[in-house]
Amino acid sequence: MNRWLKILLYTVMGILLSIVLLFTATEWVSFNVDHYLTQFERYDVPEVTGMDMENLEYTVEDMHRYLRGDDRHRLETEAYFGDELRPVYGEREILHMIDVRDLFVAGKNIRNFGAIAFILLMILMFYKDHGYKKNIWNLLFYTMIGNILFFGLLTLLMYVDFNRYFVIFHLIFFDNDLWLLNPQTDTLIQMLPQPFFYNTAYKITGIYAGIMIFLGGLGLFMKKRQQTKAG
Repeated sequence: MNRWLKILLYTVMGILLSIVLLFTATEWVSFNVDHYLTQFERYDVPEVTGMDMENLEYTVEDMHRYLRGDDRHRLETEAYFGDELRPVYGEREILHMIDVRDLFVAGKNIRNFGAIAFILLMILMFYKDHGYKKNIWNLLFYTMIGNILFFGLLTLLMYVDFNRYFVIFHLIFFDNDLWLLNPQTDTLIQMLPQPFFYNTAYKITGIYAGIMIFLGGLGLFMKKRQQTKAG
């Protein structure tokens, strides 16, 4: 196999691996009910919304079922606000959640496609690259380096001005302004204020970085082990 073609294919594999792991880390945190409950307690969400923790937990679980792509077109959850059973979301929030679900479903499809493409390329390189083992360990190590540098910079930017990049994210991924909600009247933004997203982003980044460091360290260890055996 041509040297430059191998470099290109291993680079693509590194990108695919990064996408799969990032989307997986995002899913782990985004659908972790305990993460939400911890944030609710931290930011006094029961007091702000008028819902107790039991109803907030039910509301989050229902949201997760919806975001995973259940049969409903609209997220029309009802919960108790004190003694009153009423809809949790207004029309604007419901329409926004349709866009959010589309984003989650697209992310899951991209992750799954990336995983399949990565496995197919692994099989191809196993048969076509005589230096397969060494190059796989190099792939893990250099993918870690690239990701640590990129996400280190991204983390720094979020720390300096999270609000700016939070807005940029929404402008990129949503073609309307439905995400601009009123914290005085809209339950969705009362449940999930901006600090929730700040903490969630850092948790996702931390998990992703941990996985990358482990894989990169494994790649470096195995590479040195091979060199020792060869020597």
